[in-house]
Amino acid sequence: MIDLTKTKEYLRIDESDEDNFIEMLIEFSKEEIANSTGVTFDSGGSFKTYELVQLIIITDRYENRGSQDLEFKPNNILSSLYTKLKYSDLNV
Repeated sequence: MIDLTKTKEYLRIDESDEDNFIEMLIEFSKEEIANSTGVTFDSGGSFKTYELVQLIIITDRYENRGSQDLEFKPNNILSSLYTKLKYSDLNV
């Protein structure tokens, strides 16, 4: 499961002034994955595809938080990973 430390490392953020926002994005990523795939993750294990999907979602929302562009732009990698999560045997 992605945590604040791992997320900040991935985003290359050292300061702590946005920790609350990043923690909110972590929770949002879990909801987004569950809503898009039906897959949830028990924090007791390691599921690399799930973590990668979380990081993609978090990065997109972090970098585009002020965007006025409301046009839907498909993300082929994210769609592919959603499919992998949805149809894998590791639906925990």
